Amino acid sequence: MVVIRILSAIFFIVAIGLAVMLVVNINKKIEDDKYLARQESMVISKLKMIRDAEVAYLAANGKYTGSFDTLLNFIETGTLYITQITETVEQLGYGEEKVSQIIDTVGTVNVKDSLFVIREPLLCLSAGTVKEILVSEGSAVKENDVIAKVVTSKGKSVNIKATKSGKIEKIGVKEGDNVTAQQIFANLAYPRINDINSIPFIPDSKNNAKFDLFAGKIVKGIYTVDVFEAKDTQPMNPTRQKKNNENALAVGSRVEVSVSGNWGGE
Repeated sequence: MVVIRILSAIFFIVAIGLAVMLVVNINKKIEDDKYLARQESMVISKLKMIRDAEVAYLAANGKYTGSFDTLLNFIETGTLYITQITETVEQLGYGEEKVSQIIDTVGTVNVKDSLFVIREPLLCLSAGTVKEILVSEGSAVKENDVIAKVVTSKGKSVNIKATKSGKIEKIGVKEGDNVTAQQIFANLAYPRINDINSIPFIPDSKNNAKFDLFAGKIVKGIYTVDVFEAKDTQPMNPTRQKKNNENALAVGSRVEVSVSGNWGGE
């Protein structure tokens, strides 16, 4: 009887230990999956930035670039033309129409200001009257700074806060104005990435590894076309490491005319 009790106690302790190990392993798997998802999200975000810069570079220079130094310099100093298309319709005989287009260049915009600044509307959360505006256009603000106060019809004061650290570009109301819920109060501009020079580097990679960047030309039928590809050289997801990183996250293609990413959902 004593032996049975001892064995039962041992089995119970072992079962508890196995259950604890199982819970620990499950939690570790969940945390590992969350980390991989966050890391891949950061990689995709940078690949999209590279893609946007390459497309702009092609528009300005007639080709892609395989050099990060050239691409970064273009982001910092390059400009894009702003064009306006005007259509005219000329009535011809027998009811036919001739449509002509005139494309005019109406200005330029800096690449960095156009592609790497996010402009987000700040909304009034409740209907009411603008009691106080605490910033002016051009003001620098930090995330959660109160930029204005709105008083509702019931006398409740509601704060309008900055959602990110950035700059107030435009304020669409003034003190004393009546506003509605979800009305745009102001526009907030903030950088898409804090350090442009960090774009070539893979997030959380070993030895500050860079994305592989390729640019070249391929022949499609009778046409020679420009292509580019940016690819993660150190994928952390084991499923992307198979067959010499064949499924690593990438955007563009060396062999097809494409600027899509291979992560889906675009």
